[in-house]
Amino acid sequence: MKKILLIFILFTNLIFSQKSYLVEKLNSRIRFSGDIVGMDNEPNIGFIGHGYEVFGLLPQNKNVYFGVNSYSAITGIRSGFIVFGVFGGIQNKLITDWLNYDLGLFLGGGGGSGAPDGGGLMIRPHVDLQAKISDKLSLRAGLAAVTFPSGAINSLHMSVGAVIHTHSYMVQNTNLVAKTHSNSVFKNIDISALSMNLFNYSKGPLKTDVNVDKNAPVISLLGAMLKSHQENNLYGVLKLGGAFIGEVDGFMMLLSGIGYEVPVNKWIVLDAKALIGGAGGGNVQFGGGLATQIEAGVGVKVSDYLLNINVGNTYAPNGNFKSNHLDIALGKKFNIYTSNSNDRTEVIARDNVLKEDFSFSTFNRSYVSANNLDKAGREYDQIFNLIGFELEKNLNQNFSLVAATVWAYQGNYGAYAEGWLGLQYYYALTNKWKATAKTLLGAGGGGDINLGSGMAYQYAVGVQKQLNNRWSFIASLGQVRPVSQGNFTPVMIDLGIKINIGQLVQR
Repeated sequence: MKKILLIFILFTNLIFSQKSYLVEKLNSRIRFSGDIVGMDNEPNIGFIGHGYEVFGLLPQNKNVYFGVNSYSAITGIRSGFIVFGVFGGIQNKLITDWLNYDLGLFLGGGGGSGAPDGGGLMIRPHVDLQAKISDKLSLRAGLAAVTFPSGAINSLHMSVGAVIHTHSYMVQNTNLVAKTHSNSVFKNIDISALSMNLFNYSKGPLKTDVNVDKNAPVISLLGAMLKSHQENNLYGVLKLGGAFIGEVDGFMMLLSGIGYEVPVNKWIVLDAKALIGGAGGGNVQFGGGLATQIEAGVGVKVSDYLLNINVGNTYAPNGNFKSNHLDIALGKKFNIYTSNSNDRTEVIARDNVLKEDFSFSTFNRSYVSANNLDKAGREYDQIFNLIGFELEKNLNQNFSLVAATVWAYQGNYGAYAEGWLGLQYYYALTNKWKATAKTLLGAGGGGDINLGSGMAYQYAVGVQKQLNNRWSFIASLGQVRPVSQGNFTPVMIDLGIKINIGQLVQR
């Protein structure tokens, strides 16, 4: 009888001890920067940088950070010059707690607007001083060097910027006993697929001597929108889109800003926002690339799903473009767990929370092309390389939603980039290995690659090997094809790594 009772107690403890999550709290930052990149025989390019960086992904060194960053032209004559890439570096205290030095290196791909970017690879080392103004904000300044090794852009210059301090939370299942978590807070994050439509031009839209082209087509962009809700109905917003209608393939917009929501009832909200960033490419008349948007509209909430419709004005302050626009966004709201605790790790009971599996991948894509001709009459490179990023949300054990972007960094197509949305399927082969299959729809252009209107689709099969609880290796083989007219149909080979970033959400 004692043995049976002991077994029952052990079994009961095991069941209840498994009903918890281990949450690791990592220091993170949203970083903005401004660079004036020196150019030969033309006006210098003003870059605005957006980035998100996480400290502590290497447990043995909490001062090392990794992240993603983008740089968009906002002044000069190279509108649409945009670069995406990865960042790594180290930050340490300098003399006092409020002053730090920061050494970092950016590697990315991009270009555009006929700039001498070569294959598109951009290297940007920096050394900065960062001064803490408050727990939420720091200012920084220092030296940066921008170079395109296969192009003709080389610049050593001053850089200034600002940092918004935040945290990232990594979640995994655990057998540890949960403790009380009175410090729990839930932050609203909205992730949406976005259709952005520009019309009714009062300036532009194309590079022409005519200021107003009433016969110009509607320009439609496909992309994504991220909204991070703060206090008092305010939120931060990031929008990214690439053209797929309007015969302006290669035109892109990358904007960030603030918004405000006014709830009408539990289903309807009124919404307004203001954004600023970089835009251009595809022969659209955007001057130096600085773009602004002001818009207002209405949102409809059904459970955690959202439909937002906004109308507004898009304007290039130093270019010849002005139009109205209509945004339609369909997405989902997540109440993401955060904490006011100073503890680096917490064990949270599963009573009122649920683990949502997200992941972020960075990978190298190789395009192997047939002997077709690009828009400049050249044969496509037999092979060229791009850097890619992919955000994934698991729907269940077999399916996930995917948003991805890739940017050329080697070859003759430095201005070429793509954005994708779609589904991925998983089939477990062993405990560590999975087979994958995915299909995505998206938009791409630039670099004289012929994708017709810019809309394309891709399909691929591959494998995923889990290395540990946090990291996985990914590989896939597939093909990209234009929806109509274009002749760019390369075989693609992807090799990369994935970080699993499970998040706790409110039930």
